[in-house]
Amino acid sequence: MDWEKVKRIFIYLLIWLNIGLFAANHFNGHDYKITNERESAIYKVLEKNGVGLYTEIIKEAPPMRELAISVNALEIDDFREIFFKGENPKITLEFDKTILASNTKSLIVQDNSITYLNPNGNGKIENFGKETAMAAAEDFLELLNIDGRSSLKLESAIPDNGAYVFEYMESFRGYKIFSSLKKITVSENGVTMASASYYTAQEFTGEKREIYSCDEILLTFLEEIRKSSPHDSVYIEKIELGYDFKNAKDIDDGSRLRLVPCYRIFVAGSPDAYTINAYTNELKEE
Repeated sequence: MDWEKVKRIFIYLLIWLNIGLFAANHFNGHDYKITNERESAIYKVLEKNGVGLYTEIIKEAPPMRELAISVNALEIDDFREIFFKGENPKITLEFDKTILASNTKSLIVQDNSITYLNPNGNGKIENFGKETAMAAAEDFLELLNIDGRSSLKLESAIPDNGAYVFEYMESFRGYKIFSSLKKITVSENGVTMASASYYTAQEFTGEKREIYSCDEILLTFLEEIRKSSPHDSVYIEKIELGYDFKNAKDIDDGSRLRLVPCYRIFVAGSPDAYTINAYTNELKEE
């Protein structure tokens, strides 16, 4: 199927469908809102192609600026004091990372991110369950929040082979920063693994640019999902708009990096999201 042709036809239909409402929407300052007709149309297109939409779409897509963030410098001594207090871990320097390791646990520091591994856990949890596991994760989160400035909120709590994986994300002025994530795995033996990246949001920068609307983004998602799973039923559980890197090889702008608006789409049965650049309507390169 020629997906580009399908997308063009769909957009043309939406334009004609809404042409009578354009003037009124423009007068009321609602140019960047998805109309009920467009919302209904995208539901129908997805349904006909085996994709169920079990969440609200994002109905507004106003122009957005880029977000400037700084990379936090990580001090090895700080982490040694936090995670290996009273121990004398072996320190190994590799090409782009530093590894601290004791007999029971290890910590990998790479660029501005860390990975903590403790297979036996950091302490058995009485009456283990979601609530007690979350309490242990919150305590450990305080250790990860080394500068004390992060505004982290719980993003998800996922059962995983008898353990729970808790994900925490930062936000800036109401927008989530998808690239600033902290993840903690807790079993009945305590925290067994954690990872964290360290950035500081600075300010919105550059001119406001128009972004693609959610229905247009969903057409790109539909094209991608049908390439990888042409015959499977797919169920969209969550859609969100925030900030992320353009791709894995973004250019450093002096001491700062720039994030762009992105949509994330989550489907049932997978913890990973489809991340689509809101400026270009292209799937993010990993």
